[in-house]
Amino acid sequence: SSGINAEYGGSELHRTFQNNFTGPTLLTQGLLPLIRRAATINPRKTKILSISSKSGSVGHPRFMIGGAYDYRCSKVAINRTARNLAAQLGKEGVIVLPVCPGWAATDMGNRGHLTAEVPVVDSIQGVRQAIRDATQNTNGIFVDHLGDYPPW
Repeated sequence: SSGINAEYGGSELHRTFQNNFTGPTLLTQGLLPLIRRAATINPRKTKILSISSKSGSVGHPRFMIGGAYDYRCSKVAINRTARNLAAQLGKEGVIVLPVCPGWAATDMGNRGHLTAEVPVVDSIQGVRQAIRDATQNTNGIFVDHLGDYPPW
């Protein structure tokens, strides 16, 4: 049988959430005093970057498929956290950016029968441009390496 119970045990789900959501969220929480201080010195240029994925989109038609519950749900959680942080810290001049680097051709992207779509250099350049382009108007809004704002 297939489905969430057959595909994932609790340890895999826990590990993925630790890596993709809990760890980054706790790190950000621990750095908040420094982030706030940076924003007083350099407002509107202090940014928090969250690595997300279109796989975490609950509105993108390409990902309206089953499977990968652990990964997808952890990315939904990091996107929601970014939106919350943007609401909390935006008035202090902090910009929060959840970004999808694309399906980059890394060891993780190319495994088994899977072949990633985005050259690593293009992914990096796109993420760097997304960071430069992020403003208070886009604070907390999910963006991809192409500068598009996919639904999530």
